Amino acid sequence: MCAINQSKSASGPRRASAPPGQKAVLLLSAVIAAVVLAFSAAAIAWNAHSLSSQLERRIDNLLAVAQTGLSTAVWQLDHASVGDLLDAILVDNAVILARVSAGAEVMAERIRPVDDGRKTPLSSTLTRTTPITRHGEAIGSFTLVVSSAPLRRDILVNAGSTLALGLILILIITQATGHFTRKRLLIPLQKLEQSAEAIAEGNLDTPVEMAPACELRNLSRAFDDMREAMRHLIKDLQVANSRLTDHRTHLESMVAERTEELERNNASLNAALAELDNARLAAETANLAKSRFLSGMSHEIRTPMNAILGMADILRESPLTQDQANYVEIIRNAGENLLHILDDLIDLARIEAGDLTLERTAFSLAETVDKACAAVDSKAADKSLEFTCTLAPDMPDRLTGDPARLGQVLASLLDNAVKFTDSGDVRLEVARAPSRDGGIVAQFSVSDTGPGIPADKLASIFDAFTQANNTTTRRHGGTGLGLAISKRLIHMMDGRIWAESSPGRGSAFHFTVPFSAPQAVANPRTGPDRTSRDAPPARGGLDLPAASILMFEDSRYNAFVIRTYLNDTPWRLTVAENARQGLDLFRSGGFDLVLMDVRMPDMDGCEATRAIRQWENEHGLSRTPVVALTAHAHDDDAGRCLEAGMDHYLAKPVRKSALIEIVLRLIRPRETTADSTEAQAPGKQTC
Repeated sequence: MCAINQSKSASGPRRASAPPGQKAVLLLSAVIAAVVLAFSAAAIAWNAHSLSSQLERRIDNLLAVAQTGLSTAVWQLDHASVGDLLDAILVDNAVILARVSAGAEVMAERIRPVDDGRKTPLSSTLTRTTPITRHGEAIGSFTLVVSSAPLRRDILVNAGSTLALGLILILIITQATGHFTRKRLLIPLQKLEQSAEAIAEGNLDTPVEMAPACELRNLSRAFDDMREAMRHLIKDLQVANSRLTDHRTHLESMVAERTEELERNNASLNAALAELDNARLAAETANLAKSRFLSGMSHEIRTPMNAILGMADILRESPLTQDQANYVEIIRNAGENLLHILDDLIDLARIEAGDLTLERTAFSLAETVDKACAAVDSKAADKSLEFTCTLAPDMPDRLTGDPARLGQVLASLLDNAVKFTDSGDVRLEVARAPSRDGGIVAQFSVSDTGPGIPADKLASIFDAFTQANNTTTRRHGGTGLGLAISKRLIHMMDGRIWAESSPGRGSAFHFTVPFSAPQAVANPRTGPDRTSRDAPPARGGLDLPAASILMFEDSRYNAFVIRTYLNDTPWRLTVAENARQGLDLFRSGGFDLVLMDVRMPDMDGCEATRAIRQWENEHGLSRTPVVALTAHAHDDDAGRCLEAGMDHYLAKPVRKSALIEIVLRLIRPRETTADSTEAQAPGKQTC
């Protein structure tokens, strides 16, 4: 009964509002009017567009006729023929003025006289001018002024008639719809509403008045059935209400007890969550600091090493005594070892932080194996070792995976085998391993005849900073990171790695990696190699084209190395000590290629490259190749450089051969394009 009283009190303000029937009729009329007006507006717009298009076509036809007919007359300075043609054009009632000019001279002009003496306003005219050519050479111009007043008049007349018809149609439809709605829908609904209000007020004895024979009759019958059902329901509710009151009292006491218990548990949970959140923030802060430290360490070490190794390469190419050549070679080897250690440390840190991701690209297994073998072939030859690499014939060559990381693992295992073997042989065997799902699983085995590893050390050799014998570090060097990194890379590739060895009989390292067959269209690996140390040597005897190169570099030592590399080439190098100076120089034009240092004060290389690309787009210039010179060895740095608009990147220390190779690759297509452009447009200067 409480619910019924609430419904009764709520029915008061509903009666004071506008009747629902009137709102429905008004809403329906508004929808009909909106639809008809929308169609009318569309018809008006289409007609206006059609009339405008007709006028434009008339103007285009007149211009085409004039351009064809006036060519000979203007060439021969035949004023009479020009005047006759202008008179013929003025026959069109829309034409106000027609003028023919030859240079600065007006050969003929015709103006339509106006009856009332008033000039046509400029806003009501359309002016078109077309050149008059003969044999491809401009000899004059033809100007045509057309009045748009008739067009506007026609548009207004059409719009008025369309709107009038639309209003008549709206009136007819709304009247018919309103009459039908009131008779068949609104009046029966009002009666049904009155019955519903009576039921809401608690009067369950008054029967519901049935609607006439229409769809609402079933609704009226349903309301009457509902009224009878509510009478029985109220009685049942009164009985259940007393039971619910008792049960509610019992539940309230239980809820109070559980609430106190939940509050205690919630306080403990909140404290634990706060501790976890603080720990997470501390871990994220530490991880970010670690990433920044690695990035800074890579930059701070590689930047001076670029100058050291660069100067060592320059010294090696100069006349030296045997002792001096040995000194330079020691400097180069020490620098290479330091960079190798740095790469291992950064790779290990990135793997532990979860920042290292693997590629999935199509590659040649034979090429990857050959490249890894070639990296240690000279070292094996220096120690007179027999070095063999065997690829099983049933092993597919084209695979999908990460060739760079696979080559890194192979190079690490082969380098260890050669380093720890004083005599005998080193072998690499690649075979196809069995697979449960029928896929492609490759097994790589690197064996040697070195001193071997004790059985109790086999389990720990894959740990970071661990070697089988403490004397190994003193004799052969190394940080003990190669196997740890290899193991984690193999696990990331869903493979496994293990070792077999016995003291005095050598060692064998095995690992398996699953691959998939490439798609029909290969997805070749794009972008540069991991470091510039793998770049192919520059080919001697080349006829190098002249080029102008702009270098963004804040280190004068690195700039000096690059300048020295290019001394014996016809390439002119301009060095900018910061990004803003470099952008000013680039905007002055004349550069065929840009060498961009990624890390500079005030503005880094990626931001400077975006400014270069934006400036080229704004001025409609062709794309100038930009090569990044980065001290960051991360693979994702290459993606960041390419996303910023760079075309290639070289990791420091930059090798002379790699620099010359990439400059040749990028400037030669531009040279060919520039030559073809100059041949097509003689006398036009290009940058």
